[in-house]
Amino acid sequence: MSKAMGWGVVGSGEIARQAMAPGFADARYGRLVMAMDTRAELAQDIAALYGARWTTDLAELLAEPAVEAVYIAIPHALHAPVALQALEAGKHVLVEKPIATTLADADAMIAAAQRAGRTLSVAYNAQYDPAMLRLRQMIAAGLIGKITGTHIIYRSDKPLSYWSAGYTGRAQTDWRAKREMAGGGVLIMNASHEINTLRYLTGLTPRRVYCELDNYSTPAEVEDYIAVTIRYDNGAIGAINAGSAAPGGDLSGPYHRIYGVKGQIVFSNPLKVYLREPFEALPAGEWADLDLGPAPASRGSMIDQFVQAAWEGREPPVTGLAGRNALELVLAAYKSGEEHLPVELR
Repeated sequence: MSKAMGWGVVGSGEIARQAMAPGFADARYGRLVMAMDTRAELAQDIAALYGARWTTDLAELLAEPAVEAVYIAIPHALHAPVALQALEAGKHVLVEKPIATTLADADAMIAAAQRAGRTLSVAYNAQYDPAMLRLRQMIAAGLIGKITGTHIIYRSDKPLSYWSAGYTGRAQTDWRAKREMAGGGVLIMNASHEINTLRYLTGLTPRRVYCELDNYSTPAEVEDYIAVTIRYDNGAIGAINAGSAAPGGDLSGPYHRIYGVKGQIVFSNPLKVYLREPFEALPAGEWADLDLGPAPASRGSMIDQFVQAAWEGREPPVTGLAGRNALELVLAAYKSGEEHLPVELR
């Protein structure tokens, strides 16, 4: 493949500048054609990095024939309406997580992509990481035996300025603090990455969720601490503990874990594993490093794999359904937290 797919960026704020823009610098099969934001200075800044054009008009970007794919990084509640417009315009769509804020919106996006014959994906990282693919294969081959539990731990100490300007202050906006626009707090904003990762690695499907959540010290309508218990389809039990206002953040991690009858995986750096029985070259009865290589340095691999899937007419590594699955667990947790009752999933 010698050509490159033309991309448009919708939403030129923090995540687009910090995470996605470096990916275009490393991508072989994707090039930035146009950046869009309602604030001209933000779109101009990203466009200048690559000699691209910029606009404050979404319709102009979607009407541009050179824009074949659209990356969407705007407030969560706007993901669906903009993605639907892009798909109707014949563009492939890569949307930031979460895919949407309601399952109805997620379903509409998936259906629209199918009707249009276009690729829809969500910007989760695990499926693009060769180390995670290898770990997935090892788990499926019996590395830790039948899985008995999972544990996601996320503890950060977000500054008060985060809720009005993000981490970098690049764009002054309060959408993160509003439940209607953000969909929630630390669970949907942060821990949803790990929800996707553990489902990808284990293949387990959540069947029942119970949750408690609260806002203790954040000037926002969304939770800053949440605890979730999950019962999976194979009988395993999962836990999520996430907080965005933990003084000092996390001293030693966070270290997510997967438990099995034959061993335990700890997501330190490098990963560590304790096994009751030897597996390949890994010993039993002691902690061992599981060095599967570094994570991708940028989103260049994400862009390239997305483009290759779109060109070949096959599903991308992260499908719209994968995005919906992560959202379904998040929304079930929020419903449980509001009703103080367990919530059954399909």
